[in-house]
Amino acid sequence: MIKINYFYSPEKESEINLEIWKSFIDSGEEGQRIYKEYNNDTYEIQLSEVTEVEQGGLPAIVKDILIASGMSALPVLVVNNKVCKYGSFSLIDAVEDVLDIGFSIQVEEE
Repeated sequence: MIKINYFYSPEKESEINLEIWKSFIDSGEEGQRIYKEYNNDTYEIQLSEVTEVEQGGLPAIVKDILIASGMSALPVLVVNNKVCKYGSFSLIDAVEDVLDIGFSIQVEEE
C-alpha cells in the first residue's frame, strides 16, 4: 500500500491542487479497484491542513521541515512516511511519479 499524506496551508493552497486530490478521494472503491488491477497495489490519501496556530499531531519529519523553513515549506508531500516533496512543486508531476500514472486536468475559464 502506498500511503500518501499531503500537508498544506488552507490560506495558500490552490483550488486546482485540492481538486486533484478530491478526484482521487472521490473515485472511492472503483478507483482503487482500477488502480490495483493495473498496478497491483493500493493507495491511501490523507489531507491535513496546517496553520501557524495549529500544528499539533504532525509527524516529526513535517515538524522538522516547518521548524527549519517555516510555513513557506508547505505543502509537504509525504509518501510511506518519507518526505517526497515540499515547498513549491508541481502536484501533477509528483502524483504521477508516486502512483506511476498519467492524468490531465481541464480548467474552465471564467
